[in-house]
Amino acid sequence: MTTETSGRLFPLIRRDLARYALKGGGMSFLRKVFVVLDTPGLQAILVYRFGFWVNRTFRFPLFRFPLKLTHFLLNKLCIVLWGIHINAQAEIGAGLYIGHFGGILVGPSRIGEDCNINHQVTIGGRADGIPGNPTIGRGVWIGAGSIIFGGIHIGDGATIGPVTVVSRSLPPKVMVIGNPMRLLRKDYDNSVQRENF
Repeated sequence: MTTETSGRLFPLIRRDLARYALKGGGMSFLRKVFVVLDTPGLQAILVYRFGFWVNRTFRFPLFRFPLKLTHFLLNKLCIVLWGIHINAQAEIGAGLYIGHFGGILVGPSRIGEDCNINHQVTIGGRADGIPGNPTIGRGVWIGAGSIIFGGIHIGDGATIGPVTVVSRSLPPKVMVIGNPMRLLRKDYDNSVQRENF
């Protein structure tokens, strides 16, 4: 899984923008501006990327404090306006796509490249004090209303159907759904969901 441990901000943002611009078929400057202004999910991703970059890049308090304050305020705006919070300690690979805003909470988890997160999704630790946060592979599609928690691993290309509670690890390319979670398909290709959002 490739995550943004290197702190290179602009290549990650370009990949995120490319995922959103696919719907419009172009990457002109005006298209990029429109996508950023019109897409709450992308705005939240950009705020997260900024916060992650600040945390990894600036160690000197004189420079770090105003940037952290800026990130704090922007993050609060994303929470109030769009209902999206992505913890700046999360490690998220390039090409994240958040299709719809509202009720999205991503804790300090690891998420691979080219994943999709729908609305009302929670990704984080357990409430019973057992440590650990999810590690989500590349190309995972997470349906609306799903909850993924604990120190589990979701394999590359997995598909988590709407309103699914995932509390145990999943192998690559499976489709699961429900609460309690049940396996629907093995060796499932979710590229259609990821590309059509």
